[in-house]
Amino acid sequence: MAAGAAVAAVLGLTAGCQGGGPGAAVGGGSAETVEGKDEPQVVRVREAGRLGQVELGPGEVPGLVIERGSAGTAGHGRPDTDREACRPLVVALGSQPQPAPVASVVDTFAAPAGGRGSQGLLGTIRVSAYEGDGARRTLGELREAAAECADGFGMTTGEGEPQRFEAVRVLPAPALGDEAMAYRLVNAAERAPSLVTVVRSGNTLSMFFATNLADPGGVEVPERLVAAQVAKVERPAVAPTAHPRLAEAGEAGAGDGGEAAE
Repeated sequence: MAAGAAVAAVLGLTAGCQGGGPGAAVGGGSAETVEGKDEPQVVRVREAGRLGQVELGPGEVPGLVIERGSAGTAGHGRPDTDREACRPLVVALGSQPQPAPVASVVDTFAAPAGGRGSQGLLGTIRVSAYEGDGARRTLGELREAAAECADGFGMTTGEGEPQRFEAVRVLPAPALGDEAMAYRLVNAAERAPSLVTVVRSGNTLSMFFATNLADPGGVEVPERLVAAQVAKVERPAVAPTAHPRLAEAGEAGAGDGGEAAE
């Protein structure tokens, strides 16, 4: 695999950031709004139309190009690892999160060519809604794995490519949502770190993956992007409508728990 391609494949960026086609992954069901103690009112997503309402659109975050991702943009298949304690970190990089969300939508973001900011920055946004305590459990397992796997781990991507991360570094988390975490994955071969930020709002997780192949030192998950996405997730639900971007995607991912097939 060519230099840089491995990082892009791990983050599922080989399609979407270069104008990938339609196919946001969604799931079926009902929709409701919940309000918990000491928690903001959040959208409990159970329907494709409601999930589309929390998706960021083009131009909503200044200085970033946001585009619809294909069903496989968030990763492919289910990667494997040589360290069981690190499995939550590895699973998050594939297209089959465990526990499985009832619905997911994926978009890509990138710094525009010739614009200000981090040239070469690109990444994905995956918003997933869970039943029960799935969102809380997923974030908790990621937090534990990041601490346990500080000295790195090996993995095999969903495409069968071997990867090695030499370190996992826990980063300051944004003060958003009900809880949040952030960490850095250092790729042993590419020397290009990958950043992951996860914010839980009720039963919904907003996950951001970023890398910078042109300037590894310039990689970031922009704060303004995270804030904009979480704000849309947490705003009160409105009457369900047909979301044009999801309608365009047709039946991609419908009925499969929001995940792409291997």
